[in-house]
Amino acid sequence: MDREIPTRLEEITADWLTGSLRSSGVINETTSVTSCDAKILGTGEGFAGDLARLSVTYNGGDGPATMVAKVPTSIDDNRSGSEMLGVYEREIRMYEHVIPGLGVPHAQLYYADVEPNPDWEKQIAAVKKAERLPIWLLRFIAWVLGRFVKPEPRPSVLILEDLAPAEIGDQVVGADIERVGDVLEVAARLHAATWGEKLPAPGPWLQSGGVAPRFFQASFLGMCKQFLKADGANISPHMRKMLDRLKKDGEARGRRIHKEIPQCLIHGDLRLDNIFFAGSEVRALIDWQLTRTGPAVVDVAYFIAGSLDPSVSEADVDQALGRYHDALVAAGISDYPKERFMADFDDALMSVLGSITAVVAIDLGDDRGKQLGEKMVSRLDARLGRIAA
Repeated sequence: MDREIPTRLEEITADWLTGSLRSSGVINETTSVTSCDAKILGTGEGFAGDLARLSVTYNGGDGPATMVAKVPTSIDDNRSGSEMLGVYEREIRMYEHVIPGLGVPHAQLYYADVEPNPDWEKQIAAVKKAERLPIWLLRFIAWVLGRFVKPEPRPSVLILEDLAPAEIGDQVVGADIERVGDVLEVAARLHAATWGEKLPAPGPWLQSGGVAPRFFQASFLGMCKQFLKADGANISPHMRKMLDRLKKDGEARGRRIHKEIPQCLIHGDLRLDNIFFAGSEVRALIDWQLTRTGPAVVDVAYFIAGSLDPSVSEADVDQALGRYHDALVAAGISDYPKERFMADFDDALMSVLGSITAVVAIDLGDDRGKQLGEKMVSRLDARLGRIAA
């Protein structure tokens, strides 16, 4: 787009919104936005974005009375990490090119714009090339990147359908086993839509989670010490043993789950804070910033481990896994037997353990953010109990 991209929510004005909504066809050329009142919904919401609900009035025609605006977070450290991962451009490209064809509930896109990263392919090539380096050197490189490299901020904006009166889930509160099963049935539809031969071709903004397992292992080893220091009081002896196991075989596990398990498009951050509900119905999946290709079972393990109270039995977990697999089969997937899926679930839990160590690099913000981090650890710790030490 040729109009300036707002860098802060306060920069979204009636004039800017008029031109943007006209360009995307949401309003016609005779309609103008006369007022645009913003109510801040979150700063660093989801740790990567700032959100506001816009109440809009028009002259000369009609348009949505409310909508939600999203711009990159104003928290500097979180912004730098998010820019390095390319989350802002990825989410916009997902809304523009992929999400409408997935057959899963989502927010309607009203307008999007982003300053694209011209160096995507060079950066990906550099990461792949680094796979030949020794782990100790990769750990040093990962440390330098995290501590000193601050990517150039690239403005981006999303204007989306306001999903109210649907209500967003609460990651701190968690969910019962019935709601977990409801979400997993929707996740099965998402995964089935891009399963196997239907998998989108990789591109600059959409890559496999297994693009650089050696580099990811080096990052994990660097983060693990900080993770234990920050959350040591909440980590059981069993989880410590699982972390020790990952230190030894994390790279091999990463290669296996991305080569031997069927691949599809996965959400990447499937948790209650990224799901809207209308009663018992899943109204929409949101926040597609960490989407990638990979094994569906990782999405499943991440959602279960983040949602269920530690007191929930493994028998109930197995029931929820059965609902997911039944939905996968109903969606036409026949090359992933249930026995194999259940066995892969344990490996996926270990993958989730490796990924949550990166939480120490994120500013979790207020008390709710800290509660969220503690819940993630305690719930995953409980689920890891199904894996023998």
